[in-house]
Amino acid sequence: MSEISPASQTISIVIVDDHLVLTDALAALLHSQPDLRVVGVADTCAAARALLARTCPDMLLLDVALPDGNGLSLVPEIRQMCPNTHILVLTSLSDEKTLTQAVEAGVNGFASKERPLSEVIAAIRQAAEGEIAMPTSLLFGLLGRTARTRARPVTPTRDPLTPREREILTLLAGGRSGPDIAAALNISPQTVRTHIRNLMDRLGVHSRLEAVSYALSRGLIEPPV
Repeated sequence: MSEISPASQTISIVIVDDHLVLTDALAALLHSQPDLRVVGVADTCAAARALLARTCPDMLLLDVALPDGNGLSLVPEIRQMCPNTHILVLTSLSDEKTLTQAVEAGVNGFASKERPLSEVIAAIRQAAEGEIAMPTSLLFGLLGRTARTRARPVTPTRDPLTPREREILTLLAGGRSGPDIAAALNISPQTVRTHIRNLMDRLGVHSRLEAVSYALSRGLIEPPV
């Protein structure tokens, strides 16, 4: 999955949500930012499919409860149709079931409807840089519970990760950003991004968040403490 730099490129955004007051306010706020551009709004799964087929934006803000279905059901289609689109789920961060389903679907993070809209902007920029866009405390709790409650981890016949990739995934699970990891391991940010792209390809996942969840569920790394 490609990553973009908000400092050098405008981030195109599609909003999929059926709450018109929210979408109008959010679209207006995003339009006021010099590096963000809303290219469309949809209020149903069907409308979202048509809009995404035309636009394939850099970022999708996706609600879960839509009039004609669960927004998360769109994620596999979006991954096929627009593989470079980063996906943020608009939801309540207290809805653990939805958060878990979204992680397993391969989204890049979350934007809470219960927090100031400025935090949505921060999450968009964070995800555009390839980072996991969710509060560190929530990441720890969610991934820790995911690792503990799943079936017994599968022991692979061949370790799919190199020692360096496992080290980087462990740091990601601990809430570290790409630049933080580069500093901790004394390597360049570009090298970190290359390792992450390689391990995501090897694990067959679509986001850093999904990569960490996958690795935890299969015992490839230890859960955060």
